[in-house]
Amino acid sequence: MSRTASNITLVCYDITSNRLRRKIDQCMKDFGVRLQLSVFICRLDADGVARCRDRLRKILKTHVNEREPDDSLIIFERLNPGTVDCLLGARIEREPPLYEIF
Repeated sequence: MSRTASNITLVCYDITSNRLRRKIDQCMKDFGVRLQLSVFICRLDADGVARCRDRLRKILKTHVNEREPDDSLIIFERLNPGTVDCLLGARIEREPPLYEIF
């Protein structure tokens, strides 16, 4: 798998259910490094992003009764190096160009 700086993906989540949050946390540990409690940074190619999304979707479908309306799971893909520098400083100074909200 090719891992370059142009393949940076950021996953952020705010989940109410402790059980669901732990499941997502365990999943994300397989794909990236924790920046904060519910924020992971990953170096993934397109296949890696697809695998990560599939696993997260399966977790969310399995625990559909535990989700609350205010829960969110956001994936920012293909962050440019300037944005990554801002994230590593624990601040997001501008919105990355591509994102999806589950």
